Amino acid sequence: MLISEVILENFMSYEYARVSFKQGVNLIVGPNGAGKSSLLLAISVALGQTYTERSKKLSNLIRWGKDQARVTVVLDNSKQHGKRPVPKYSKDQLFLARNLRRDGQYWFDLENKAANKQEVQRLLGRFGVDPDNMLIIMHQNMVEQFSVLSNIDKLRMVEAAVGLEPFRENVVQAQQKLTRILSQSESVGKLLESAEQTLNYWREQYDKFQEKKQLQTKRRFLERELSWAEVERKENAVKELEADKQKLQQTLERIEKETATNAEQVEKQGKQQDKLKGENKALFEERLKLEYQIAAEESTVSLVEKLLKEAEMLEQAVSDKAGIQIKLLRPQSLRELVENAHKQLTSVHEQARDTQSQIAATEEKADKITLQVVDRKIQLALLEYRKENAVKELKKLETTIRNAQASLDTSIAKASQSGARIAVPKNAADIQDEIRLTDGHLAALAGVSEDIERQYESYSKLYLELKEKAQMVAENRQKALEEVSTRMQSWRNVM
Repeated sequence: MLISEVILENFMSYEYARVSFKQGVNLIVGPNGAGKSSLLLAISVALGQTYTERSKKLSNLIRWGKDQARVTVVLDNSKQHGKRPVPKYSKDQLFLARNLRRDGQYWFDLENKAANKQEVQRLLGRFGVDPDNMLIIMHQNMVEQFSVLSNIDKLRMVEAAVGLEPFRENVVQAQQKLTRILSQSESVGKLLESAEQTLNYWREQYDKFQEKKQLQTKRRFLERELSWAEVERKENAVKELEADKQKLQQTLERIEKETATNAEQVEKQGKQQDKLKGENKALFEERLKLEYQIAAEESTVSLVEKLLKEAEMLEQAVSDKAGIQIKLLRPQSLRELVENAHKQLTSVHEQARDTQSQIAATEEKADKITLQVVDRKIQLALLEYRKENAVKELKKLETTIRNAQASLDTSIAKASQSGARIAVPKNAADIQDEIRLTDGHLAALAGVSEDIERQYESYSKLYLELKEKAQMVAENRQKALEEVSTRMQSWRNVM
């Protein structure tokens, strides 16, 4: 039962009255003018019904001589099937009042708080009541109005009055919902098909973009390999130059050692030359003395031989002339003297020959030493020349090493920018060939923009959203079909 009691205060003929209702059918009987219609009108005013047959102004419904009237209906808000019609209020009775003033001001009170008509309509809607339905409150002369309505309008009004309208509305709403879902499903299907075609195009472009990124990554790695390969090549070049420098330094050390040895030998042989010169000079002086001695001995021998000849001649002459006595040198003595002189001369000649032999031997030694000294000096000159060339070459090599080291440091710094050092199993030429091949592939993908990734992600997201939406629409369509079927069956069962 919606209304459990009506309270009238200064309303029409009622000064104050309380009318209670029970569950089921309630009959109000009485003679004409007893106030039966006034009671029905009071309920319609309290519920906010716009129709009134007795007055064009609600203020005219105020009891004569009074300035204000009030109609209160007590609504049943008790639990039904474990739930209150208006769960906002946790009480079994709700007081809805309509206040009328003679000056034309009217207002509602809901639980002693001012309320507007929309709030009252929402409240009554929770109870499933439309006060403007003439079958809810049918005043006098409304039967004629009802009779002229079409069958559809009558059916709808009866359904609304007996509480069946929600079943019809539920079916209509379910059908409208199904229609919207079917339209939405068709639209989403077309969008999904279009999005799939677009996504396939962007997927191809995205695959190309991924290939381009892989090629770019590969090229950066190849550039890194090439940088460190260049570092390795320059390191090997520096090592080779260092090895050449070490060899050259060893060569220079050998030259200096040989130079020192030859210089020592030249000095030693110079001393030998000086010694031989002294010996040769002494021998030469001795030879001169012997030559003087030979000359003297030869002169003596020649003179003695002349004296011997003259003595013999004189001795012959004297022997021919007897009786002449002349004292002369004896030839025998002269012969002995000549013989001794010849022996002495022979001895001196032998000494002279020995001295000459010694001089020749000394000169031969001196010549040999001189030749050796000349050879040593030539070797020294050659060694000095080689040393000068080696020093020049060493300086040049050191400059080359410094330049190579500087170039190596630059290459290391440049390679370090590309990443940490890596082992490079390939040579630079092979890496450059691979870079050229990679550049060729990249040139073929030059038109692939980096914006493709964003476009692909955007369309992928859109496609997934549309796919989820299509799935959700399909589920909603199935639910809507089931809901239409269920509501239709409920409506049939109630009817």
